[in-house]
Amino acid sequence: MRDNQINSENPDEILKEAAQELEKDKANLKADTGERKIQPEKKIKKTKPLSVTKVMSKKETESVLRKAAKKVSKKNRKNFIYFFCRIFPSLMILMLFFMPGGMESLDLQNPDSSAVHFNFFMLPFIKNKAIASLPFHFLYYGIFILPGTAFYLLMSIFTGFKEKNSGESTKELSYILVLICLTVYLACINSVILIFANCTRWFLNLPWYIYFCYIFAFVSHCAMSIAGIIFLRNRKPEYAEYKRLLSESELKTKTSLKTKLTFTIISSITIILVLLVYLILSSSRRMFTVSMSDIGRGKAEQTSTAYNAAEGLYLKIQPYFDQQADANKYSDTPFDRIDIIITEKKDNPSIYLTYKDGLLSIKDEDKIVYPSYESLAYSTIPKAKHLEKDCIVTSSQTQEYLKRYISGAYKKSPVYDKETDSLKYIVPVTFSRKEGEKVLGFSIVTYRREVLMQSFFKTEITVFALSVAFLYLAIIISLFISDYIADPLLYLRSNVKKTSMTLAKLMEKNSKLTAEDVKFEDTIKTKDEIKDLSIEIGDMVSLIRGIVPYISFSTLKNAEQDNIIKSTTRDLCFLFTDIRGFTSICEGKPAKDVVDMLNHYLDLETEIILKNGGDVDKFVGDEMMAFFAGPKKEINACKAAMELRTTMRKEQEKALKENLDYINIGIGINTGKVTFGSVGSKQRMDFTSIGDAVNLAARLEGANKIYHSKTIISEAVFSKLKDSFVCREIDYITVKGKTEPVRIYEILQQEIAANDKLYEIKELFEKGLKAYRKQNWDQAAHFFEDCDQKYDDNVAKVFLMRIEHFKKNPPPEKWDGVFRLNVK
Repeated sequence: MRDNQINSENPDEILKEAAQELEKDKANLKADTGERKIQPEKKIKKTKPLSVTKVMSKKETESVLRKAAKKVSKKNRKNFIYFFCRIFPSLMILMLFFMPGGMESLDLQNPDSSAVHFNFFMLPFIKNKAIASLPFHFLYYGIFILPGTAFYLLMSIFTGFKEKNSGESTKELSYILVLICLTVYLACINSVILIFANCTRWFLNLPWYIYFCYIFAFVSHCAMSIAGIIFLRNRKPEYAEYKRLLSESELKTKTSLKTKLTFTIISSITIILVLLVYLILSSSRRMFTVSMSDIGRGKAEQTSTAYNAAEGLYLKIQPYFDQQADANKYSDTPFDRIDIIITEKKDNPSIYLTYKDGLLSIKDEDKIVYPSYESLAYSTIPKAKHLEKDCIVTSSQTQEYLKRYISGAYKKSPVYDKETDSLKYIVPVTFSRKEGEKVLGFSIVTYRREVLMQSFFKTEITVFALSVAFLYLAIIISLFISDYIADPLLYLRSNVKKTSMTLAKLMEKNSKLTAEDVKFEDTIKTKDEIKDLSIEIGDMVSLIRGIVPYISFSTLKNAEQDNIIKSTTRDLCFLFTDIRGFTSICEGKPAKDVVDMLNHYLDLETEIILKNGGDVDKFVGDEMMAFFAGPKKEINACKAAMELRTTMRKEQEKALKENLDYINIGIGINTGKVTFGSVGSKQRMDFTSIGDAVNLAARLEGANKIYHSKTIISEAVFSKLKDSFVCREIDYITVKGKTEPVRIYEILQQEIAANDKLYEIKELFEKGLKAYRKQNWDQAAHFFEDCDQKYDDNVAKVFLMRIEHFKKNPPPEKWDGVFRLNVK
C-alpha cells in the first residue's frame, strides 16, 4: 500500500532522480575508499526510466523512492507554512482594520436608544471632546499601520519566496510588525471602551463580531508573545542543550523550578492586584453612593421646602420646577424627573408628624389609617408623558416612605424601582399646623440608575481595564524574570547531568570511555552564588577525574551490595513482546531516530501494561518482558495484549498516512511459579524473574513467527480466562529445550467485542485441527482451505503446507500430533 502511494507521484521522474542519487552515493563511496577514478554519470542519465530497475535492487528502489517522497512532502509542507504565515496574518489584520471596533456612548436618558458603530480608522476624524483631549491622540493615527503591514506581508510572498532561505530574513520583521498591529488594535479598542462605555447596556448592545475580533486579537497577541519568549529561549545555545538533554534523559520533573517561580510571581501579583482593585472599587462605591445620596436627598428636601414656603401656590412653585428643568439640561448627572404628589380628597385621614422626646414620630400612630395620594400636583415632565402609575402613592407605599423618613433611612439609600431601573429619593411634603407637620404628599426625585452610576461605572471600567493590562504585562515580565532567575540553575543541572551520564557510561561494562572523558562544562554567565556553585562543582569533577583511574571497576559496581534483596517464589503471569523485523527497519536510520521510534512504541506498551495492572520487568532491545500478579493476572494480561494489538494497528494506520515505517509485534503469554527477586553474582546483580514459566512465555512469543499469528497463550492461561476471550487452539507443541508438549492457543478477541466472523474462524479451524490430528488430511485441508479463502487466515496456510508435507512424508504410526519447535 505504501509503495502505491509513493509511485502515484510521477514515478518515472522520481525513479530517474533516485538513480542519479544512487550513482552519486556509489561514486562518493568509491572516492572515500581510495579509488582514483569515478565512473561517469552519462550512462545513467541516458538510461530510460524502465531500465533503472536493472541497476537497482527492489529494496534499494523502495528506499530511494521513500526518501524522495519524504523530500517532496517536506518541501510542500515548508511551502505551505511559508504562504500560510503571510496570507493568514494579512487577512487577519485587514479584518481587524475594516470591521467595526466600537460605538458611541448611549443616551442614558432614553433606555431604548442605540448608538452609532464606527471603525477604528474613523476615530481620528470623529468630533468628540473626549477623543480630542486624549494625550495619546496619535494612537488613532497609528491604526493605519495595519493595512501597511498587511501590504508588506503580501508583497513579501513574491519577494521573499524567491530567496534562497524562502524569506528567512523577513520572519522576525514580520513577527514584530504583526505584534505591533495587534498591540495598537488592542490599545484602540480599550481606549474606546474607556471613552464611550457609559453603562452595562453599552456592552450588551455591542454586536458579537466586535467581541469576536477583540477576543481573537487578544488570544493572538498572547500566543505571539509566548511564541516570542520561546523563540528567545531557543536562541540560547545553553537552553537548546538543556532541552536536548531533557528529551534524551530523565531530567524532566513533575513541576519544574521555572514553573514554580512563574506561578509564585503571577499568583502574588494577582492576589495583590485583586485586593487593590477590591479596596479601590469598594471605597469608591461607598464614597460615590454617599455623595449621590446627598445630592438626590438634598434636591428632594429642597423641593419639599419650596412647596411648604409657597404654601402650595402655583405661581410660586411652578417657576421652581421650570428652573430645575433648565438646570438639569447642563447637569453631569441629570435627574429623570421631580414630582410632587398630593391628594385632593377631603375625606382622606390626616397624618401629622411631631417630635416626642426629641424624636420624630407619627402622632397617634396606632390609630392612623395610611391614605393614598393620587394627584400629581407638579412635575418636570410634561403632562402628555405622565403615566397613571407615576401619579399614585399607595397606602402601603405611604407607610413605607414615612417609616424611612422617620428612621432616617432615606438619607442613606434611595428606593430602587426594579421595573424602571431607577432610584427614587422621597421626602414628605408638609404644612405646619397646631397638631404638628401635616403630611400633604411626597416630593419624589427620580434618577435613572445608569445616569446616577455613570461616573462610578467609568471608574470601574478604568480600574478593571488597567488591572487587566497590568496583569497581562506582569505575566509577560514574570516569564522573563523566571528565565533570568531559573535558567542558570537549569543550565547548571544540565551540565551536572551530562557529567553524571558520562560517569554512568564510564562504569558500564566494556566501556570505551576513560577518566579523561569526565568533564564539567561551566556555561553559567551570571555573577552570583550560582556561578560560585558551578565553579565548585567543576572542582569536584576534576577531583573525581583524578580519583577514578585508581578505583577498580568491581569496586564501583559493588559499592551498594549490602542492599541486596532476597529472592522469593511467586505465582505470576508473564507477557513477552517483540518487534518484528526491527533490525531491518532500523537499517540506515540515524541512531536518534531509532531510539525515538523504539521509545515511542515501548512507551505505548508500558502504558498499556501499567494500566492493566502489570509491571515491566525489563527491556531487551526491542523486546519487552512484563509480569502480572493477583487473582485476575491472566485476564489482565490478555486484556493488555488486546489493547497492544489495537494500539499497534492505529500506529500502523498513522504511519501509512505519513509515509513512515510501521511495525508489527508478536505476543506470548504464560503463567506459573517463578523465582522473583535479586538474581546474579556478587559482581553483577539483576532484579528479575527466572523459571520455566518465563522461558515458555518467551518461546510462545517467538512461535508467532512460525504460525504468522499475533498473540499465543499457553493452556495454563487459557484455563483461567473463563470464556472472557474468544480463543482457538492452534497446535500441540514442544518448545526448544523442553520435552513435555503444551497446547497453545491464539487469542482472537474479547468475548464482549467478538463478532460472528471470529466464531466461524474458530469453528472452521478447530474442525480442521481435529481432522489433522486424526491424519484425515483431505478433510482437514477442506476446513483449512475454507478458513483461508474466506478470511485469509495465515495459521490455516501453515497447516495446509504441513498437510502437503505429510501427504508426501507420512508421520509415524504412533504420531501424537505434537509439533516440535526447534527455534526460539
